[in-house]
Amino acid sequence: MIRKNIGILMYQTSTSKGQELVAQRMVREFRKLGQKAYLITSLFHDGREVVPAESLKKGPGYLYTGDSVLKIPLIRVDSYIAKWPPRRIIFRDFIHTLERIVDKFELNVLITHSTLWNGPEEAAKFITWRRDMRSVGGYQDPIVFCHMSHLQEASPQRYSLSELTFRTAWNKFSLTKIMETANLILVVTPFEKNSKVKMGAKPEKVFLFPGGVDDEVFLHFAAEDTADFLKRHNINAGTRIVSYLGTIEERKNPMAVLKIAEKLKERQGLHFILAGRGDSTYAEEFVELANSLPNVTYLGEIDEKEKIQLIKASYLNIIMSHLEALGIAQLEFMYCGVPVITSATGGQSWVVQNDVEGSHVKGPDDIDGACNAIVKLLEDDNKYRQMSSNAKAKASKLTISRLVEELDTAIEIEMMKESGMAGIPAEVQATLVTPEHALKTWTAGASGIVATNKRIFIRQGIISRTVTELRYADIKSIEHARRYPWRTLLSGVMISAFFLIAPSLRPFFSRAFVAQIESWVNSIALSTPAWLTSEMITQLLLPLLPVLIGIVLFLLGARLGFNLYGPGIKPLYLPRRFKEAIGFIREKIDSLAP
Repeated sequence: MIRKNIGILMYQTSTSKGQELVAQRMVREFRKLGQKAYLITSLFHDGREVVPAESLKKGPGYLYTGDSVLKIPLIRVDSYIAKWPPRRIIFRDFIHTLERIVDKFELNVLITHSTLWNGPEEAAKFITWRRDMRSVGGYQDPIVFCHMSHLQEASPQRYSLSELTFRTAWNKFSLTKIMETANLILVVTPFEKNSKVKMGAKPEKVFLFPGGVDDEVFLHFAAEDTADFLKRHNINAGTRIVSYLGTIEERKNPMAVLKIAEKLKERQGLHFILAGRGDSTYAEEFVELANSLPNVTYLGEIDEKEKIQLIKASYLNIIMSHLEALGIAQLEFMYCGVPVITSATGGQSWVVQNDVEGSHVKGPDDIDGACNAIVKLLEDDNKYRQMSSNAKAKASKLTISRLVEELDTAIEIEMMKESGMAGIPAEVQATLVTPEHALKTWTAGASGIVATNKRIFIRQGIISRTVTELRYADIKSIEHARRYPWRTLLSGVMISAFFLIAPSLRPFFSRAFVAQIESWVNSIALSTPAWLTSEMITQLLLPLLPVLIGIVLFLLGARLGFNLYGPGIKPLYLPRRFKEAIGFIREKIDSLAP
């Protein structure tokens, strides 16, 4: 596995928002794989400035720091909340700052998240700039670029006309160019893949990355007992809990969950628990209604421990969202075997299959349909158990650790392509720990040379293929050599010698063997012109024919070339056709001289 230095770009940090959580978890999982990974983000956490902008004025434009809550390394850059587009944070002077970050931390992978902000656009420009500089002999270090949009279809139900059309324009211009530049385009569902391909993305670039369940946090709190959770919130043991977990905002439509709870408030042994952060007028109205319902408990924003307790205590999860790219919370409930009632908008219809891992209702306003789906599962234990088993099986394959490991492998393949090392056999690539990039390649017949920034790889043979690698510093000398095929000449001499002494060897062979040889010679003579079968030709010239052929092949096979001398190896011969490669190698050796 090649060591990677990865910069993951997200416009802010968060302890509750889906896109931000995916980016943060990526950093952690890459680091668990042994890679160096950093979150490149703004001065803001959940919309609040946590680092004063003034603290970056005198420095390089960024602040490298740790985070006691997120427990990942952060590179916070100068930034501000934009007036347009709404709800977005913009990085200041970012290409210049990104250049310094890439050089300082030796980044060779950039992964950008989300849309409608300048991070992905500036990163794509930066990558294009670096690639163009490489093509004219400037920067040699290749950088793999990945983009994850978390794309939600622009909806008139959520956005004003001006914002809706601006998002469409951004997708047409900015997102199209970002996808063209990216090595990999990360999508959360097959639906998003189809959408991206229609927008012009190449299908082979698209990589399925459905957010991922944070399996580490579930393992950390695996021993947590739900009895304490229920007691703390005055809920009787044995109560079947329907849970909502997400931000309190119009898009997520938690108000519909309260309407469902209101319709089912006479149902004994059923209770609704809702949790999530909210700081809007909509959230205030939601809290007021929640507090008025006897079968509803609203917890507000909760920590990881209480989240796991809520999930483990739940009988069903419900989401009536108007718009949803995926739904990581639903995967988390499914991971613990909790079926999901969903409005089935966007990626929800892929995450939760109807009557398999949960139930679909007829959209975000289908209150009666959601009530009926809950009641049916309360009354059908066999159906519930089957859905629970299916939900657990599906989510167990979509953990963040598994997804990042697969992504790491895909990035490694792209690094080989981007670096020009794809021509080196896979078994050789697997031994490289630090990334290398090809500067030049040459081929001649069955042989080939790849010159990287550190060494040369010499490939010889087709069937029995060998690859020899030499560091430039280890090449002690280059010898101009003429190579002769001595074995060919020696073989001709030996065959001719055998023919000349064959008559004197007759007594040593059996009569049957001699008769067989004479039979072959006579059959050849019958098909040979008469002048070639004369006694002089047969006895003198024919025995000399192998050595004559050997001499001709010896002269034709004589080649000019080069011998490379290195420590502990025999001289490595390269044919004259690699003259240009020898010149390049000599320049690299000279550049290392003190």
